[in-house]
Amino acid sequence: MILIPLIMAPFMLPAAKNQLVAEGYLAANGSEQVIPGLAILFSFFSIQLIIQMFFDETKWNTWDRQQISATSLTEIITGKVFVSYLIQLFQLTAVILISSLLFKFCINGSWSAFIIVIISFAATLTFFGILLVSWTKSASIALALSNFLGILMAGLGGSLSPVSTFPNWAKALAKIDPAYWGLTAIKKISLDQGNFNTVSHCLIVLWSMTIIFCLVSLLGFYHRPLKEGNN
Repeated sequence: MILIPLIMAPFMLPAAKNQLVAEGYLAANGSEQVIPGLAILFSFFSIQLIIQMFFDETKWNTWDRQQISATSLTEIITGKVFVSYLIQLFQLTAVILISSLLFKFCINGSWSAFIIVIISFAATLTFFGILLVSWTKSASIALALSNFLGILMAGLGGSLSPVSTFPNWAKALAKIDPAYWGLTAIKKISLDQGNFNTVSHCLIVLWSMTIIFCLVSLLGFYHRPLKEGNN
């Protein structure tokens, strides 16, 4: 999840540079589009690790054992969510930091705003993965959904091509995609020298989505107990 984006990036930089120059960013080198896009695309794939983490417990018969212990279901979920969040945060951070050295990806705006965007987007994706776990019957279904929805959402959000090049219907649909808001915020910071105020509306959308995913996930765990194969 970290190496593959770094391997793909050099092949995508020239085309991305031409796109950004056409948009008026004459000093862009292409990394401003490619690096955040690939980081977010493969962060969707990292959801697989979150799904496997939960469903492995059902295969090992340790999920039910944890629930009959003194630990509450909320505490069990919180512990796994925290580890899942660290996975997402590490993957995103590693790709961006290494790319800043290899491909001269620069943050021209506020670093504090950029860090908040990364932290927020990692939380949104974490709870999206938890939501899939809580409402699916098996790991195979959850993994299939995460792959399908991950590619769809990353592409629609602008990971592979700027949303500005999309048809009008796709531009409208992108507004309900967390990847769109994450990439929009990063682009404003890296290319337009944005700060916290510039991306505040993007953060509000990401935080709102995170809260919704969290609440729907809790409903799933409490009203539809996790069972591999729904046995």
